[in-house]
Amino acid sequence: MDEKARFRRFAYGMVATIVLTVIAGIFFGSIGVTLALTVGLGATLLAGGGLGGKS
Repeated sequence: MDEKARFRRFAYGMVATIVLTVIAGIFFGSIGVTLALTVGLGATLLAGGGLGGKS
């Protein structure tokens, strides 16, 4: 996977994480924000959007 594709997946994951965090914060308060950040980070890493070395 080239760096451009990796960065695109990372960007999509971050946007989804921000949107999910705002929505969870509105409906569930601080515990929702914590869970949304955890889920968003996990989804970003599983999608291969991490900025680490090439696999």
